[in-house]
Amino acid sequence: MSALSRFEQFMEQMVEGSVARLFRSAVQPIEIARRLERAMESEQSINVKRVIVPSSYKAYLNPSDFAAFTSVRVRLEQEMANYLSELASERGFAMLEHPRVTLGEDAAVPKRGIQVVAEMSSGGGAEATQMIAPTTPAAKPARRTHALLLLQTPGGTPLPIPVESTTVTLGRGLGNDVILEDTRVSRHHAQLRYKQRRFWLADLGSTNGTSVNGQPVTETALRDGDLISLGGLELTFRDA
Repeated sequence: MSALSRFEQFMEQMVEGSVARLFRSAVQPIEIARRLERAMESEQSINVKRVIVPSSYKAYLNPSDFAAFTSVRVRLEQEMANYLSELASERGFAMLEHPRVTLGEDAAVPKRGIQVVAEMSSGGGAEATQMIAPTTPAAKPARRTHALLLLQTPGGTPLPIPVESTTVTLGRGLGNDVILEDTRVSRHHAQLRYKQRRFWLADLGSTNGTSVNGQPVTETALRDGDLISLGGLELTFRDA
């Protein structure tokens, strides 16, 4: 089993367990893991014999978001560190020591934001370097208009998800651009693609199917206000 599969399995167990309340928080644990992975990939030291990546990671959240993780902070830090260790091994990277992940709070970080600081060694010294991972996904071709997906929540207040590139994948899997932690959603459920001056939605062979305004679809053009259902999880598409 790959590092990604093991981490996803761990997250699924958390959903089913007593800490499922985390998945109603503004920041999802799996989003933090993606930022950590991006920091590891971005900060590499290459020499003749090996590629060295950071082994010390600090992820900072806004205090209001951080509060949701206090009761399981230690467990999450350990699992995220294990994930980074296994991922580095899979990709042939070397670390100066076993990775360490620390979750912290910083009022300067905006709500729903994540700031990651990565260092080669937790002890500092001559070999230590530092980088700050961006709080937005890796750059993709930009679009001038502003599209949103409004995720319906149990509380009734829609959660806005910006659509910031011309191709966006949606699903439960860690590799998606938009990660939706809901058991009705497949690991790789659907894809948004901008073409012919509008967004199109395509189902990626999901288990529970994709529909728009109550009609099952394999691929369809979207209009402002369309109601999307990913296996029963509802989002409203807004294009301004």
